Amino acid sequence: MRYYAIAICLSLLAFNAYSQDQADSTLTTEEIQFRDSIAALNISSLELQKIQETYNSATEAFSSSDFTQAVRLFGEVIDLDSTNGDAYYNKGLAHKELKQYDLAIDALSMAFNIDSNNTDAIFHQAKCFYGKEDIENTLVTYDQLLTIEPTRAEAAYEKGVIFYLNNDYHQAIDCFSQAISIDPNYSYALNDRASCYRALEDYDRAIADYLKAVGSDPQPFIYNNLASAYRKSGDGEKALEYYGKAISQDANYDMAYNNRGTVYFEKKDYDSALKDFKKALAINPNYPLALCNRAAVYHLQENYTGALADLEKAVKLQPNNATALLNRGITREMLRNVDGACEDWQKAHQLGLEKGKEYYINNCD
Repeated sequence: MRYYAIAICLSLLAFNAYSQDQADSTLTTEEIQFRDSIAALNISSLELQKIQETYNSATEAFSSSDFTQAVRLFGEVIDLDSTNGDAYYNKGLAHKELKQYDLAIDALSMAFNIDSNNTDAIFHQAKCFYGKEDIENTLVTYDQLLTIEPTRAEAAYEKGVIFYLNNDYHQAIDCFSQAISIDPNYSYALNDRASCYRALEDYDRAIADYLKAVGSDPQPFIYNNLASAYRKSGDGEKALEYYGKAISQDANYDMAYNNRGTVYFEKKDYDSALKDFKKALAINPNYPLALCNRAAVYHLQENYTGALADLEKAVKLQPNNATALLNRGITREMLRNVDGACEDWQKAHQLGLEKGKEYYINNCD
């Protein structure tokens, strides 16, 4: 009986299998292919859903500044879809934020290889080379970008900034001019070209560029720079006017208050100068230049104790500020601290200020 029962079960199994085969055999070739394609589409749909969900999570991590998580998740997207240029691009940006510049450059290179229209990838590669302090490759990469996209004013501008920071003002002017030729209202390029002209003491061109810059983008720092160019050119009234405009744009602009105070000081309007220096220091109590300038007014007012307090703080903030040391020495001498004065003058001279040597020789030897 047991054998018979088993045989029946086996028979039923065989029958079920046979029945399924018989059912399939009734489908046409076209119907079988359609059924298989539906299955494939279902798998593909699940994969696409997984890619999209992972990509969205990666984007959220990036937006939340969780760049390590963003790198990991964009990497998962790439594992699922190795042709996803956006994932490579954003992974590169996340590496860049983490200062993992070599990894960023590799990912950005892949992004551009997949999508040659993504010239932003090249732009950020240049930024990564700059982060590595590889100036040569930074400039080469910006040039590569300008070859592919000649209207990329930003690339020409960034080249100019590099030359400017290295005091190569003529090369910087060429780059800023290229950016301006692409975008005549590029306020940052106009402002920075003006700063190059100001450094070269070509104040007329500097003022012309600053005026154009502030005309298209009236930002406080541009007004401040324009005022400084007028001050350097000897036009104190215009300087006061534009420092005032900078302050009207930003009532907490400590640098503009300090700079306007300097103009008042040069005009011997010491009360107005002191008021501006005090305002600058009320905004930023740790502003060494304003401390030194207020000390200069106090010194003229024979408030040597007040002057010394400001200079003590300035030197504490900037121990190698030779001018602050020189002036502290003068103030110490007025307060009969000759040894302290000589010490300050000697150090000022050691830091390269010739006036320190002069005071030391005349008062200490």
